[in-house]
Amino acid sequence: MKPLSPLDALQPAFARTLSVLGKPFRFWFFVKIALVAALTQPSFFSVIVSYPLQAVQFAVAGRLPHRRPTWGAASSFAGTSGASASVFAISAFIVIALIGLVIWVVISYLYCRLRFTLFDLVVYRHGKVGEGWSKYGRQSWRFFGLILLVSLVFLLAAAVTAGPIIIHMIASLHGMTPEDISANPFVIFGHMLPLVFILFALALLWSIADAIMQDFLLPPMAIDDAPLESAFARFFRLFGDRPGSVLLYLLLRFVIALGLSWVLIMAAMIVLVLFGLGGGGLGFLLWHALWHTGLAGQSVFVAYCIAAGLLFLVLYLLAMVSIYGSVAVFKESYAVYFFGSHYPELGSRLDPPSEEDLVGVRLPVPLPPLTPLQEPPPLW
Repeated sequence: MKPLSPLDALQPAFARTLSVLGKPFRFWFFVKIALVAALTQPSFFSVIVSYPLQAVQFAVAGRLPHRRPTWGAASSFAGTSGASASVFAISAFIVIALIGLVIWVVISYLYCRLRFTLFDLVVYRHGKVGEGWSKYGRQSWRFFGLILLVSLVFLLAAAVTAGPIIIHMIASLHGMTPEDISANPFVIFGHMLPLVFILFALALLWSIADAIMQDFLLPPMAIDDAPLESAFARFFRLFGDRPGSVLLYLLLRFVIALGLSWVLIMAAMIVLVLFGLGGGGLGFLLWHALWHTGLAGQSVFVAYCIAAGLLFLVLYLLAMVSIYGSVAVFKESYAVYFFGSHYPELGSRLDPPSEEDLVGVRLPVPLPPLTPLQEPPPLW
């Protein structure tokens, strides 16, 4: 396989994306591959968990009556049972932290193992998730350790850079009332602006580090069972030989994936909004027609609302799986073509020689075996 530039690798990457996701299209096969791919993307977990929670929180906050806090009752409770409340709060915090840590470890390992599965699905195009999962147990633990190490480095960097700003902001706000903060909003904004800048820079650096780990360190670990130092050495050798190509590849990977995600999300949101408007309009008509007819009509209306809500949720989940899964398959396809063109062990697996390539290869025809001599030749 000849070396490809970042631009040259785009066309085969898109073609392989369509091939891996199913060509011809089969719905449940597409959903299976897209779900495996989507679970390798951190942003997918955000849209699945945080966005619905924010919507529920917004809906609940809009319906709850606004009450002023009863500081007297709270202080009275704190004064009568302050020690018990402190012990309970610390215990609850420890339990929640331990549960969160366990969930984070499990999700992180699943995230690492599925990245090897996605790599196997894209390279070999067999569509067998179980086969791709079972191949890389040892390599997944090694990659999982790398993810934990890099995560700790970023957490330490966040503590060093953002920690002092947060501590200073808390100290500045100590003793201030909401009226004081409204009169001098710079107390908050003066701290929030550098904090946002630091968090954005760390998020950008994490996305670069994550792309390097997935696209350049994982393939040697998957194919050659390479140790981490060997995988790093191969990447630094490639970066030393072709720094411009590697940087351009990372830039195009980010820009194209982001643009593709936004286009697909906008298309999905238009469909979901139209479906929501249609379902809401039908619900409005059913409410006028059934709600005042008695218990039977009200039961039908409630059943319709539940069914419509569940259907909308299923469509939302399918849309997010399809979008983030398709983008993840493209990123993996783009990675294996660009890196595979500089890594012969990977490139040979992407485009094995076909029968047409082997037409000119002629193997010598073996001579027929000699019959054993029964008597000496006549010349003897």
